[in-house]
Amino acid sequence: MKGLSSKQSGNLRFLSKLIGRKQKSNFRLVDFKNKQHKTDFLLRQTKCNLEILPQGVMVVGNFTENDTIIPILKNEIESITIIRGKEIVDTFYLSPMFILSKLGIPNRISRHLKVYPSEYKISETRINIKCEEYQLKLITSGNRFAKLLRNFKRAGYTDMLELVERPKLNLLQYNRAIDI
Repeated sequence: MKGLSSKQSGNLRFLSKLIGRKQKSNFRLVDFKNKQHKTDFLLRQTKCNLEILPQGVMVVGNFTENDTIIPILKNEIESITIIRGKEIVDTFYLSPMFILSKLGIPNRISRHLKVYPSEYKISETRINIKCEEYQLKLITSGNRFAKLLRNFKRAGYTDMLELVERPKLNLLQYNRAIDI
C-alpha cells in the first residue's frame, strides 16, 4: 500500500473484506499518475471496482501480483470530478419513448421503453480523483452517473465534488427543423 501506514492499510483491507461483495467490474482505470506526474502503464486499462466508504475510497482490481487495492483516505483527497457523458435522444415518431417524452416524462424513465438501442444513449461517465500523492481517472457506463453521485454524497464527499454535465442532444428537434 503506497503512502499508508501499516495500520491504515490494514483498516482498509479489513473494510474491503467486511464488504466482501463479489461484483463484476463496473469501472476501468484509464490513467494513474503518481506524485512526480509519471504515468504507470501497468495500471492503465485495468478493469476495477470503486468502493466508496466514509473513511476513504478504494479502487479494487487486479493491478499487480501484490497490489489489488489502491486505497485513498478521505483526508488525502483534494477533489473528485464527475463528468457526465453526452446524452443523445434519437427516437422515431410514435415510438413509446417518443410518446412518453411528449407527455413530459423524463428521459431517465422513458428510456426503458425504447424500441431500438440507438434511441437513447449516454456516453461514458468519467471520474477524476485528485490526491496529494497521485491522480486517478476512471470511466464507467453513462447510466451510472446518478447512482455514483448519490453514493459519493451519502458517504460525505459533497464538499469535494465537482460536477460537469455535457450538453444534451435531442435529435427530434433537429429533424423537425429540417422538415419545415
